[in-house]
Amino acid sequence: MQDEYPSVDYLFAGAGASSTLMLMSMEKRGLLKDKVVVIVDRDTKQNNDKTYCFWSDQQEQISQYCKHLINHHWDEISVNQQRTELLSPKKYFHIPGLNVYNELRRISEDHNLKRINGNVLHLEPCVEGVTVKTDAGTWNATWVFDSRPPEYSAPEKYDVHLLQSFVGYVIKSESPLSDINCVDLMDFNVDQQDHTQFMYVLPLSNHTALVELTRFGKTPVTQAEAEPVLHTYISKRFGDYTIKDVERGCIPMSTLKITPCNIPGVIAIGGRAGAIKPSTGYAFKNMFHHAEKTVDALLKNDPPAPIPVSWRFRLYDRLLLMILNKQPSKGKLIFQSLFKKNSVKKVLKFLDEKTTVQEDAKIFLSLPFKPFLQALGYIVFTNLIRNIKPVLLLLISVLFIVVDSVGGGVLHSLQIIIFIAGLFIVGIPHGAVDHLIETGNFNGSIRPVFIFKYLGVAALNLLLWFFFPNVALVFFLTFSAWHFGETDLKEWKLKWNNIVVNFAIGFTILSIILFGHVNETNNILENMQVWKLPIGEAVGKSTALMIGISALVGSVFIRSTKMFMCVLMLIMGMQLPLITCFGLYFIGQHSMNGWSHLKQGMKMNDRSLYIKALPFTCGAFLLFALMIFLLQMNVLSDLRDHWISLFFIFISCISFPHVISMSRFYKGFRTL
Repeated sequence: MQDEYPSVDYLFAGAGASSTLMLMSMEKRGLLKDKVVVIVDRDTKQNNDKTYCFWSDQQEQISQYCKHLINHHWDEISVNQQRTELLSPKKYFHIPGLNVYNELRRISEDHNLKRINGNVLHLEPCVEGVTVKTDAGTWNATWVFDSRPPEYSAPEKYDVHLLQSFVGYVIKSESPLSDINCVDLMDFNVDQQDHTQFMYVLPLSNHTALVELTRFGKTPVTQAEAEPVLHTYISKRFGDYTIKDVERGCIPMSTLKITPCNIPGVIAIGGRAGAIKPSTGYAFKNMFHHAEKTVDALLKNDPPAPIPVSWRFRLYDRLLLMILNKQPSKGKLIFQSLFKKNSVKKVLKFLDEKTTVQEDAKIFLSLPFKPFLQALGYIVFTNLIRNIKPVLLLLISVLFIVVDSVGGGVLHSLQIIIFIAGLFIVGIPHGAVDHLIETGNFNGSIRPVFIFKYLGVAALNLLLWFFFPNVALVFFLTFSAWHFGETDLKEWKLKWNNIVVNFAIGFTILSIILFGHVNETNNILENMQVWKLPIGEAVGKSTALMIGISALVGSVFIRSTKMFMCVLMLIMGMQLPLITCFGLYFIGQHSMNGWSHLKQGMKMNDRSLYIKALPFTCGAFLLFALMIFLLQMNVLSDLRDHWISLFFIFISCISFPHVISMSRFYKGFRTL
């Protein structure tokens, strides 16, 4: 059916500045010639609702290519109306939003682009590229440029999401302005109202100026809050005035990760691509350079590169936003100190993320250090807490190794009891809410149809073990690898999340466990009457160690602390009995993480989730009791003396339906 939709070369979800800059770059490079282009936006963009500003040298590419959009520029900047500083050779440029929208209209008319008033509702891959569903029609597009508001991943404990909101008046003053060549970037001589807020003044002529109240805070400034502040400030500074126009807006200032769209052919632009600098809200320059690089890539048939992110400057952004969030009264002092003790040129270079570490250090030494140390300490402490579970597992591994070496076989005697206890405490409960995942109704009741279907799948699995045990073994290992990989990828929050990576992670984990305990593994497999590993203990341990070291190197390369500690625990587990090593991973890592993901996705606490899981936890216990009964009745006589083998067969029978349910759960909760 998708092939029946009209085909276009480019579809733009949004008609703002990022789309305009992309189209300008395409036009300049000849990429719009003989192309079918659709632009979808619910707003007709007839009003001057935004102001775009940036600083640059007049010879820079952005100043040259955008000079027909620029209305004003200034050579000087001041903060708190003090210490005016020359920007030369740079200038501070101003582009009215209406100039951007008119440029888009001009490009649309010159190249016959189709403008659609509507909203993009859904994107999905198709044979021709991307199927774009809107409330005004559906198209198949080779490329989609998506500038809709960003979708954010679930926040970490030290993430901050604030708003830069503003209400501004374009005023006409009865008296002439004193200095029309200077921008008042920040004037904190206004009541802070329990936020960080300041006045932003752009002189537009001898008698006109844009005067804006800007707030950094959790809630946007309202018209009712802004009007008295604006009136008092304008009257005191400029005297009698009339309002010619009003601007309102809100920009996210966020350290949250933007959820990527993994559909081939979809290119995020604007705020959705991370163009907005979290600590300032400036985005125009980033959008321009991203457009240029994206079009360069399209011309070379290369995959478009994302906007580069500097971990160093994102840390600085995070620290500042944490202070503005927890201690908004400190914002005024920080910004005043920043501009008072550093030249404007140095500050703008810092905001452009072009300073060296040494220059950064000098800037931070000029700021009140206590709030930044508190914010940094909170991040370090939160990271320690966040990684406390893998650290504890490592410590438990060390403890078990010590006990096993000096305990005279105590661990061998206790490992089955410990494993079964862990299984029924969290191992089985984390798979006992599949009936809720199946329906999507987390407060629903148990449906008999689901029970019969679940038991039917488990029974088929058991029959497979009876008649085709080798096939059952391969099947068990395959879906276990998939499931382990999927859960760990969610926990480790790796950007790669596909079927190949899932299996690679899962098989890496199983390989370290099984190859690291060849003799014990083969003993269990022999009792199951299936294929055994065709290697000896020494070769197996060497193989497991090589795989483990490779995984450790990979975790360092991708900067995943949790992955590193998990693999390190498995390598240490090679010194422990097989069941103890597997239990540490399956109970302490996999099941605990799956339980945590369920709590987050279903928005429940431990007690509520245990109550929801109780019926099927009891059911699993009864099924296991049934298998013991069959054992006593000689139905499973071949496994009478091989409880561990029986146990793994039992786990394989009840696990496959759970793997399907959890895969569905993870697809529905992508923010985990």
